[in-house]
Amino acid sequence: MSKENNSTDRYDDKLMDHDYDGIRELDNPPPRWIMAMFYITIAIAIIYAAYYFWLGVGDNQDAEYARKSKMHEQEYQIVNLSSEQLVLLTDVGEIEEGKAIFKEMNCFVCHGMNGEGNAIGPNLTDEFWIHGCGFQNVFNIIKNGEPLKGMAAFKGQISDEKIQKVASYIITLKGTNPANAKAPQGEKCE
Repeated sequence: MSKENNSTDRYDDKLMDHDYDGIRELDNPPPRWIMAMFYITIAIAIIYAAYYFWLGVGDNQDAEYARKSKMHEQEYQIVNLSSEQLVLLTDVGEIEEGKAIFKEMNCFVCHGMNGEGNAIGPNLTDEFWIHGCGFQNVFNIIKNGEPLKGMAAFKGQISDEKIQKVASYIITLKGTNPANAKAPQGEKCE
């Protein structure tokens, strides 16, 4: 008996009737662990489809987005203030809160600890301002930023109420003349 004949005898019971150009096909099923994974993925797909589509228990993309947006707004208290609410705050407690937020949001990195400015940001204590000197202008710059000048927008990070407090604090810095103040930039405000 030759070797070739022994090897074909061994597979005779697994040979299928399918013959193509003298090549016979073996019935060689995949391993059981692969088949188990295959059936598990089918079961998961059926459960997923039932949960999200047929039974409608799970949120679709739009509902999930709305839910997460609401959570984000609650977490960061991002609510736009009306124009009547956007006024310069004069309460000492709110000004102190604005100062704390100024430090918390790392505004001092660009504008100095006392608003004196540095190599990056302008002086906030003199009479010369780059983007207007009124409360509304300061509020808008903090909220929307000025990308060309390197000022980041904070509207996605803190609420309008907090921006209002920071803007009010910055307005109170005008005329304080801290040590090592940066040279004036922009137009003189009256």
